[in-house]
Amino acid sequence: MLTPGTFLAVLDQSVLASVVGHWAVETGAAFCAHVRDRINGAFCVAVNLFGAQLSDGDLAARVLGTLERTGLAPDGLELELTENIVLEHDTAALEAMTKLRSEGVRISFDDFGTGYASLSMLKRVALTRLKIDQSFVRSINEDAKDATIVKAVIDLAQGFGLDVIAEGIETESQFATLKTLGCDLGQGYLFARPMPAAELEKRLRAS
Repeated sequence: MLTPGTFLAVLDQSVLASVVGHWAVETGAAFCAHVRDRINGAFCVAVNLFGAQLSDGDLAARVLGTLERTGLAPDGLELELTENIVLEHDTAALEAMTKLRSEGVRISFDDFGTGYASLSMLKRVALTRLKIDQSFVRSINEDAKDATIVKAVIDLAQGFGLDVIAEGIETESQFATLKTLGCDLGQGYLFARPMPAAELEKRLRAS
Protein backbone atom coordinates (compact mmCIF):
# COMPACT_ATOMS: atom_id res chain seq x y z
CA MET A 1 0.00 0.00 0.00
CA LEU A 2 1.45 3.34 -1.08
CA THR A 3 0.37 6.67 0.33
CA PRO A 4 -0.61 9.42 -2.15
CA GLY A 5 2.54 11.38 -1.38
CA THR A 6 4.59 8.46 -2.69
CA PHE A 7 3.17 8.33 -6.19
CA LEU A 8 1.06 11.41 -7.00
CA ALA A 9 3.98 13.55 -8.17
CA VAL A 10 5.11 10.77 -10.52
CA LEU A 11 1.59 10.15 -11.79
CA ASP A 12 1.07 13.87 -12.37
CA GLN A 13 3.92 13.85 -14.90
CA SER A 14 2.94 10.63 -16.65
CA VAL A 15 0.77 9.99 -19.72
CA LEU A 16 -1.79 8.37 -17.41
CA ALA A 17 -2.51 11.56 -15.43
CA SER A 18 -5.55 12.60 -17.45
CA VAL A 19 -6.98 9.06 -17.60
CA VAL A 20 -6.62 8.51 -13.86
CA GLY A 21 -7.86 12.01 -13.10
CA HIS A 22 -11.09 11.57 -15.05
CA TRP A 23 -11.54 8.10 -13.53
CA ALA A 24 -11.32 9.70 -10.07
CA VAL A 25 -13.98 12.28 -10.97
CA GLU A 26 -16.26 9.58 -12.39
CA THR A 27 -15.78 7.27 -9.40
CA GLY A 28 -16.26 10.04 -6.87
CA ALA A 29 -19.39 11.35 -8.58
CA ALA A 30 -20.93 7.88 -8.82
CA PHE A 31 -20.26 7.21 -5.13
CA CYS A 32 -21.67 10.58 -4.11
CA ALA A 33 -24.85 10.00 -6.13
CA HIS A 34 -25.22 6.58 -4.51
CA VAL A 35 -24.78 7.96 -0.99
CA ARG A 36 -27.16 10.86 -1.58
CA ASP A 37 -29.79 8.40 -2.66
CA ARG A 38 -29.22 6.13 0.35
CA ILE A 39 -29.16 8.83 3.04
CA ASN A 40 -31.72 11.05 1.33
CA GLY A 41 -29.69 14.13 2.15
CA ALA A 42 -27.02 16.55 1.09
CA PHE A 43 -23.54 15.16 0.55
CA CYS A 44 -20.62 16.46 -1.50
CA VAL A 45 -17.45 14.76 -2.67
CA ALA A 46 -14.25 16.67 -3.42
CA VAL A 47 -11.87 15.44 -6.13
CA ASN A 48 -8.41 16.79 -6.90
CA LEU A 49 -7.58 17.61 -10.51
CA PHE A 50 -4.35 17.00 -12.41
CA GLY A 51 -2.99 19.71 -14.67
CA ALA A 52 -3.28 17.28 -17.59
CA GLN A 53 -7.07 17.35 -17.28
CA LEU A 54 -6.97 21.06 -18.09
CA SER A 55 -4.46 20.56 -20.90
CA ASP A 56 -6.92 18.28 -22.70
CA GLY A 57 -9.20 21.26 -23.26
CA ASP A 58 -12.44 19.37 -22.65
CA LEU A 59 -12.61 19.34 -18.84
CA ALA A 60 -15.95 21.13 -18.54
CA ALA A 61 -17.65 18.89 -21.09
CA ARG A 62 -16.27 15.73 -19.51
CA VAL A 63 -17.29 16.73 -15.98
CA LEU A 64 -20.79 17.71 -17.06
CA GLY A 65 -21.04 14.42 -18.94
CA THR A 66 -20.04 12.57 -15.77
CA LEU A 67 -22.77 14.33 -13.79
CA GLU A 68 -25.33 13.35 -16.41
CA ARG A 69 -24.23 9.69 -16.46
CA THR A 70 -24.11 9.33 -12.69
CA GLY A 71 -27.23 11.37 -11.97
CA LEU A 72 -25.36 13.56 -9.48
CA ALA A 73 -26.57 17.13 -8.99
CA PRO A 74 -23.80 19.67 -9.74
CA ASP A 75 -23.61 20.84 -6.11
CA GLY A 76 -22.61 17.31 -5.10
CA LEU A 77 -19.21 17.67 -6.77
CA GLU A 78 -16.32 19.88 -5.72
CA LEU A 79 -13.21 20.08 -7.88
CA GLU A 80 -9.95 20.97 -6.15
CA LEU A 81 -7.01 22.49 -7.95
CA THR A 82 -3.85 24.21 -6.81
CA GLU A 83 -2.81 27.75 -7.62
CA ASN A 84 0.13 26.39 -9.62
CA ILE A 85 -2.14 24.35 -11.89
CA VAL A 86 -4.23 27.41 -12.69
CA LEU A 87 -1.09 29.46 -13.28
CA GLU A 88 0.28 26.88 -15.72
CA HIS A 89 -3.03 26.52 -17.61
CA ASP A 90 -4.30 30.07 -17.28
CA THR A 91 -6.74 30.46 -20.17
CA ALA A 92 -7.97 26.86 -20.24
CA ALA A 93 -8.41 26.82 -16.45
CA LEU A 94 -10.37 30.06 -16.33
CA GLU A 95 -12.72 29.01 -19.13
CA ALA A 96 -13.34 25.54 -17.67
CA MET A 97 -13.83 26.78 -14.12
CA THR A 98 -16.19 29.55 -15.22
CA LYS A 99 -18.31 27.10 -17.21
CA LEU A 100 -18.48 24.51 -14.44
CA ARG A 101 -19.20 27.08 -11.76
CA SER A 102 -22.05 28.49 -13.84
CA GLU A 103 -23.54 24.99 -13.91
CA GLY A 104 -23.37 24.69 -10.12
CA VAL A 105 -20.19 22.63 -9.64
CA ARG A 106 -18.11 23.75 -6.67
CA ILE A 107 -14.52 24.88 -7.22
CA SER A 108 -11.82 25.20 -4.56
CA PHE A 109 -8.18 26.21 -4.31
CA ASP A 110 -6.33 23.40 -2.52
CA ASP A 111 -3.25 24.11 -0.37
CA PHE A 112 -3.93 27.82 -0.65
CA GLY A 113 -0.95 30.04 0.10
CA THR A 114 1.71 27.46 -0.78
CA GLY A 115 1.80 28.11 -4.53
CA TYR A 116 3.15 30.90 -6.70
CA ALA A 117 -0.04 32.54 -7.92
CA SER A 118 -0.86 36.17 -7.21
CA LEU A 119 -3.79 37.23 -5.06
CA SER A 120 -5.34 38.89 -8.11
CA MET A 121 -6.14 35.38 -9.34
CA LEU A 122 -8.91 35.24 -6.73
CA LYS A 123 -10.77 37.85 -8.75
CA ARG A 124 -10.53 35.88 -11.98
CA VAL A 125 -11.20 32.27 -10.99
CA ALA A 126 -14.82 31.29 -10.26
CA LEU A 127 -14.18 29.81 -6.81
CA THR A 128 -16.44 28.68 -3.99
CA ARG A 129 -13.83 27.76 -1.36
CA LEU A 130 -10.25 28.22 -0.16
CA LYS A 131 -8.47 25.36 1.63
CA ILE A 132 -5.87 26.27 4.23
CA ASP A 133 -2.86 23.97 3.89
CA GLN A 134 -2.07 21.71 6.83
CA SER A 135 1.47 23.14 7.02
CA PHE A 136 -0.06 26.31 8.50
CA VAL A 137 -2.51 24.43 10.74
CA ARG A 138 0.07 22.09 12.25
CA SER A 139 1.78 24.78 14.35
CA ILE A 140 -1.07 27.25 14.65
CA ASN A 141 -0.84 27.24 18.46
CA GLU A 142 2.95 27.36 18.63
CA ASP A 143 3.89 29.69 15.78
CA ALA A 144 2.36 33.18 15.76
CA LYS A 145 3.28 33.58 12.09
CA ASP A 146 1.26 30.51 11.10
CA ALA A 147 -1.70 31.80 13.10
CA THR A 148 -1.41 35.16 11.35
CA ILE A 149 -1.37 33.51 7.93
CA VAL A 150 -4.42 31.39 8.78
CA LYS A 151 -6.31 34.44 10.03
CA ALA A 152 -5.38 36.38 6.89
CA VAL A 153 -6.65 33.58 4.61
CA ILE A 154 -9.91 33.37 6.56
CA ASP A 155 -10.44 37.13 6.31
CA LEU A 156 -9.54 37.07 2.63
CA ALA A 157 -11.99 34.26 1.90
CA GLN A 158 -14.78 35.96 3.78
CA GLY A 159 -14.09 39.21 1.96
CA PHE A 160 -14.55 37.40 -1.35
CA GLY A 161 -17.67 35.61 -0.14
CA LEU A 162 -15.92 32.22 -0.18
CA ASP A 163 -16.09 29.32 2.25
CA VAL A 164 -12.83 28.35 3.94
CA ILE A 165 -11.76 24.94 5.19
CA ALA A 166 -8.67 24.05 7.21
CA GLU A 167 -6.82 20.85 6.40
CA GLY A 168 -4.90 18.54 8.70
CA ILE A 169 -6.68 19.20 12.02
CA GLU A 170 -5.38 16.62 14.48
CA THR A 171 -5.97 18.10 17.95
CA GLU A 172 -8.82 19.69 19.87
CA SER A 173 -6.67 22.76 20.51
CA GLN A 174 -6.12 23.32 16.78
CA PHE A 175 -9.85 22.91 16.23
CA ALA A 176 -10.69 25.41 18.99
CA THR A 177 -8.25 27.99 17.64
CA LEU A 178 -9.59 27.70 14.10
CA LYS A 179 -13.15 28.18 15.33
CA THR A 180 -12.06 31.26 17.28
CA LEU A 181 -10.44 32.66 14.12
CA GLY A 182 -13.73 32.19 12.24
CA CYS A 183 -12.89 29.17 10.07
CA ASP A 184 -16.03 27.68 8.49
CA LEU A 185 -15.04 24.04 8.11
CA GLY A 186 -12.30 21.59 9.01
CA GLN A 187 -10.94 18.24 7.99
CA GLY A 188 -8.35 15.95 9.49
CA TYR A 189 -7.61 12.93 11.64
CA LEU A 190 -9.33 14.57 14.63
CA PHE A 191 -12.65 13.80 12.91
CA ALA A 192 -11.89 10.65 10.93
CA ARG A 193 -9.16 8.71 9.18
CA PRO A 194 -9.39 7.28 5.67
CA MET A 195 -11.94 4.46 5.58
CA PRO A 196 -13.66 2.10 3.13
CA ALA A 197 -16.60 3.56 1.23
CA ALA A 198 -19.06 1.20 2.95
CA GLU A 199 -17.98 2.40 6.39
CA LEU A 200 -18.31 6.04 5.35
CA GLU A 201 -21.81 5.39 4.06
CA LYS A 202 -22.70 3.68 7.33
CA ARG A 203 -21.48 6.66 9.34
CA LEU A 204 -23.40 9.12 7.20
CA ARG A 205 -26.59 7.14 7.50
CA ALA A 206 -26.20 6.96 11.27
CA SER A 207 -25.75 10.73 11.54
